[in-house]
Amino acid sequence: MKGEKEEVVLRGLPISKGIGIGFPVFLSSFDEKISESCISKKHVEQEILRYREALEKSRQDIENSQKNSLQDGSSEIAAILGGHLEMIQDPFLTSLIEEKIRVRQQKIETVFFHLIEECKQRFHVLQDIYFQERVRDVVDVSRRILNHLSPKKHLRISEISHNSVLIAQELVPSETIEASVSIVSAFVTLVGGITSHAAIIARAKGIPFVADIDIKLLKDADLKSLIVDGSQGIVIINPTHQTLKKYAELKRGLMEKQKLLKSSTHLKGETIDGYEIRVFANLENPDVIESIGESGASGVGLFRSEYLFLSMRKFPTEEEQFEIYKKMAISLRGRPLVVRVFDVGGDKRLDLFPHEKDSRYFTALGMEANPALGCRSIRFLLRYPELLTAQLRALLRASYYGEIQILIPMISDITEMRQVQNLLGQLRAEFDQAGVNMAKQIPLGCMIEVPSAALICDLLVKEVDFISIGTNDLEQFVLAADRNNPHIAGLYSGIHPSLLRLIRMIVASANAAHKPVLLCGECVADPTLIPVLMGLGIREFSVALNHIPLVKHTIRKWRILEACRLAEGALEYASASELKEYLVNAGAEKLKI
Repeated sequence: MKGEKEEVVLRGLPISKGIGIGFPVFLSSFDEKISESCISKKHVEQEILRYREALEKSRQDIENSQKNSLQDGSSEIAAILGGHLEMIQDPFLTSLIEEKIRVRQQKIETVFFHLIEECKQRFHVLQDIYFQERVRDVVDVSRRILNHLSPKKHLRISEISHNSVLIAQELVPSETIEASVSIVSAFVTLVGGITSHAAIIARAKGIPFVADIDIKLLKDADLKSLIVDGSQGIVIINPTHQTLKKYAELKRGLMEKQKLLKSSTHLKGETIDGYEIRVFANLENPDVIESIGESGASGVGLFRSEYLFLSMRKFPTEEEQFEIYKKMAISLRGRPLVVRVFDVGGDKRLDLFPHEKDSRYFTALGMEANPALGCRSIRFLLRYPELLTAQLRALLRASYYGEIQILIPMISDITEMRQVQNLLGQLRAEFDQAGVNMAKQIPLGCMIEVPSAALICDLLVKEVDFISIGTNDLEQFVLAADRNNPHIAGLYSGIHPSLLRLIRMIVASANAAHKPVLLCGECVADPTLIPVLMGLGIREFSVALNHIPLVKHTIRKWRILEACRLAEGALEYASASELKEYLVNAGAEKLKI
């Protein structure tokens, strides 16, 4: 069409699915240098008071946002804000800042600027994803406090016009939380990973997000409009009329599908021929346990208990854990609560926060060259049995109030499982002798997420009550492909033939021993994979709360015999690309919602 700008297609990293169409809005960096400002000794206490007032306003901001997130059912967002709240309320941080004001006799803005820079420098040498995210959290909280100290006129996301595509070097959680899906069409950034807090929030809100895009290129271009395809990781600059029409229809179709899915949440996950597939929820934040019933979940299939440690920034005591598990068990009203013991170590550690008393556990290990393959999860807990003992005691006590099951992660050798069983047996005997109330039967499960565990699964199932397959880590280790590395994102497909063959082997071993198998991981949210997993014998899934409607809807479109035939065909393919093409073609009609 005459007068149209040239259409340009850029490819980046898909972060959050969906289609966004709108006008470009560039977010400026908030990292301008603050001038050095000194104060006289007589004004020090006044400056500290100013800091405390800004801290209180920031705390109220976060609490309000967290309350709104919980009301909206956004447990992921509430959990992230909970971490920010813990940071602001940390007495060590407060005393550290106040001490710096007294010693340096500088304005709080100057002190904060140096704190942010020190934090960035300290973590700069680390490539660890978790630590990088902690830096973003520190910077985000600091910015919030600084804004209350010296309010500056800058573009607020809440003030932008409708149908805006936000473009930034990088997004911090507060910016993403502020975005409303009714106003913001999509996010485009240079920096960003699929596990970043900004990514988690974008997915929870349903806002398309593509990262790894050259922002300078966008700034230099004469932009009129943008299309962001979060599923394919595509950004289209100045789309033609024909392209706009095509994507507008696709977006309309997606919105209709989402509306239909939400309306059928209450229905069972049952195949056409009457086979029920139970769908459970993955959970990190115990505060959103009440929303489990509304989600249509059969219970909690994976409670990531390490987030108690990460949000409190310390290992919770036995009593603190007991109260949390008890409350969750009662809230579920007889539905299962599968608690994974602390999956800490590796990327989930606090040793770079010297004020944290529990950092001694990690400091003793030193900085591991490859933390993903190091002293983490059950290896870490067996090294420090007092931590595992406190958690198991709390779980045994809480089991009296509901259907609690205990899940052990990162098992690579049967000896590890036996050590846990022996400890659990000792604790049960002590409680029996002391007359402590607990459930007569507390199922103990093993998480299969390491290739060695998958290969000896026929032996492991004899030692446990149930099996949980963690496909995220299992595929990562099988393919030797870091799922957080954008350079090899293509390798981490979620549907590699090797993973399907391992799942078949694990299910066969569990069936032979008459033990249930629960499967959790991102692949469960893929409608092309769900029938294959059913066909391989999986009868229980566990997924994020927002994926439950789609998973149940997909189950209801298949007969179990069809799923078995689909799985048989899938096992014939040797490459991920061939397998994906086969699955899409075979289930094309059923993929339509």
